[in-house]
Order: sequence, then C-alpha cells, then structure tokens
Amino acid sequence: MINVKELKERRESLMSKLGNGVFIIPSMPESTYSNDVHFVYRQHSDMIYYIGFQEPNTTAVIENNNGEITTHLFVPERDEVFETWNGRRYGVEGALEIFKVDKAYVNSKFEEELLEILKVHETVFIKQEYNTKIDAIVRSAIHTTLGIRDLECKGPVNLINPSYEIDAQKVIKSEYEIEFIRKAAKISADAHTRAIKVTKPGMRENQIEAIINYEFRKNNASTYAYPSIVGGGINGTILHYIENEDALIDGDLLLVDAGCEYYGYAADITRTWPINGKFTDAQKEIYQLVLDVQKECIAFAKPGNSLWDMQELSIRRITEGLIKFGLLEGDIDELIEEKEYKKFYMHGLGHWLGNDTHDTGKVNKKDAPLEEGHYFTIEPGIYISDNEDIPKKYRGIAVRIEDDILITKTGHEVLTKDVVKEIADIEAIVGTEELP
Repeated sequence: MINVKELKERRESLMSKLGNGVFIIPSMPESTYSNDVHFVYRQHSDMIYYIGFQEPNTTAVIENNNGEITTHLFVPERDEVFETWNGRRYGVEGALEIFKVDKAYVNSKFEEELLEILKVHETVFIKQEYNTKIDAIVRSAIHTTLGIRDLECKGPVNLINPSYEIDAQKVIKSEYEIEFIRKAAKISADAHTRAIKVTKPGMRENQIEAIINYEFRKNNASTYAYPSIVGGGINGTILHYIENEDALIDGDLLLVDAGCEYYGYAADITRTWPINGKFTDAQKEIYQLVLDVQKECIAFAKPGNSLWDMQELSIRRITEGLIKFGLLEGDIDELIEEKEYKKFYMHGLGHWLGNDTHDTGKVNKKDAPLEEGHYFTIEPGIYISDNEDIPKKYRGIAVRIEDDILITKTGHEVLTKDVVKEIADIEAIVGTEELP
C-alpha cells in the first residue's frame, strides 16, 4: 500500500531544502525480548516516511548532487534458510522493483559503497545515536574520506542532524497519509466503543486491554501506537499507567487511553466512563467540566489559531471549574500565574500525531498558526488524588477526554468522533455487550 511516487517526491523535496550532500537513514535496530527472542520489529519512522521499507538491518542513502537525487538502499540478502525460519525478504530485486529506489545493494556492501558515495560530497545529514552500528561506520567513512579530501579537495567536512527539516516536512499531512490516518482513527474509535460496551464491575483492566488489542488486530491494524493505558479508579490519576492488572470496582471510573497504528500512522484516543454504567454526581461534575473544555477548544481549532491559544483557554476554563468545586481557592489570575492548576491538570492540551504518537517534536511550536493538514490531539484532563485535603466526594476521580483533530481549509474535522463522549450516550452503552 505504499505510494512510491509520493515517497520519491518527499525525498526530492527534503533534499532540495537540505542542498548538496548525503542523507543517511539507518533502520531501527532489533531489540531483544529475552535470550534469543526479539520484540516484534517496528521500523524507524523516517525509513517508513521516505522509503516505505519495513525490514531491519537496512540503510537508505539519499544523495543530492547538484539537484540530481539518487536513492541507494542497502537491504538484507535473500537467504533460503533464514526465510524458512523467519519469513520472506525483499532482497535487492524487491527493493528495485517494488520500492523503486534508484540503486539497491546487499547490506554487507554498505561500508564499501558509502566510501565511494561520500567522495564527492562535503555534507552528511544523519540522525545519530539510535543505530550506533551505522553511526560508527559513517564516522569511519568520513575519517577515511578526509584523507582523500586533503589530496583532492573532495569529501565530507560537515555532519548535520536534519531533524528540523524532516519534522517541518512531516507536520503537514498529504491526502495519501490522511487515508491511513482516517483508518487508524476509525479502528481505534471502534475499539473504544467495544471496550465501553463490555465493561462490567469485577472485570480486570487487562481484559479491557485485551478487547482493545483484539479489535485492533481484527481490523488489520499492524499494532498499537503505544502501550494502552487502562486505569480503573485511582490508577487513572497515573498519567502513564500501563500495568493494567487491577480489578474494576463498582462505583469507580475507568480511564482508557489507546490507539492503533495503521501502515505506520498513529491514532490516539482517551475516553473515561463509569464501570457500573452510571456516573455519580461528583464524577458528572468533573467529567462535564473536562468535556465542555474539550469541546470549546475543538471549536477553536481552525487555520490561523494556535495550539497555544487552546492551551491557555483550557487552563482558564479548568481553573474556573476547580474554583467552583472548591478544589482551588483564590484569584483566578493569580492561580494561573502560580500554576496551581497543575496539581490537577499537569499536561499539555495536545500534541502532533503522525508516524509517531508524539510526532514532529522539533517543530512543535504551539504558538504557530494552525494550517490545513495539521494533525494533533486535544486532550484536557483532571486528575484528583485521594489525599485527605481533597473533598471526599472528589477523591480518586480521573477524567481525560482525547480526540484526534485534522485541520481543514476552513476549520477542522474530528477524526475520532465515532466513539461517544456525552454522559447520556456513555451511560446508555456501558455493559450492554458480553465479551466475545
């Protein structure tokens, strides 16, 4: 399902901005789970974005020689014994025929060929430190070619991290990318809906997690975009809770933050619902405050406004609510200035999405105007500890509501709207289905 034409255009666009030189993309190294067993492999996002090639032990070298762009791909060699045990490889032929790179080689040729490529370039672009083996080969090749430069005035003298230029290119999503994004959002929304419907007191958090993962895989998602957070009761106040082992208690809320990855693109949804199907009055108060804030911020999501505008709006509205409920006391402006709200709302309103769940961090300037093609989350939350200084009815309540937003030419689209979030709609479906 890769669009080789678009991937080639991405490479050409990036290299036109970087200028003459060589951009090296190492694959993500494999990681050992235990002994000789590996974790399920996930390719580096840049390799997915620019090449589409998913196999480990692969390196791409994209060369710009005065506007002539050449893509070299170094791939694992075809091996009948390996493929019998571990699965098919594309090999050099597949790299050329399917991925349409200009030149392909077995990966054992990388060091030798890199020396030849570098001889005519002064600049090497590479993100270092995630594949130390390739880093070492690149540094060695640069050192070797420096000697040639002394003799011939050729060879690399600049080593540059191109992260900013890459993130700047990735932050605007194309129609091709949006197809995958929509699918990831739909699968994730359906998984949340199923999780809400099967929830009953006495289940365990990991059963809800299993239902979500089942729905992901049933609908052809490659994997989850991040480990699912399934926190019942006080566990929901732990922002990155992933143990997912405890029983679901009658009367508690359940906070679930889960999203799938579809062909390299992430979705990210959070919903909060009552385990027994009915919010208490105190839970309703906190939940409705978070929902109202989220809806007001979403309405503000359009070209020209910024994430920071929405962040400030969410801080003020949540602080107003915390004062109303007696969880904060004092002048609202002073409370905001002193960041007192962070006792209950300690994270940002949202983040960019894409190949990574937290995407394009180098250009994540929240005060920059939103543009058509921006894809991000809006996820206000309130997390109340069970400390004795908290009014008893609010202790241990955690609510986060998160949707994925695509900026359009005139406004926005909520891609995850298919999973309910109004109180009445949630209460109408909790516990209405049995486990499959």
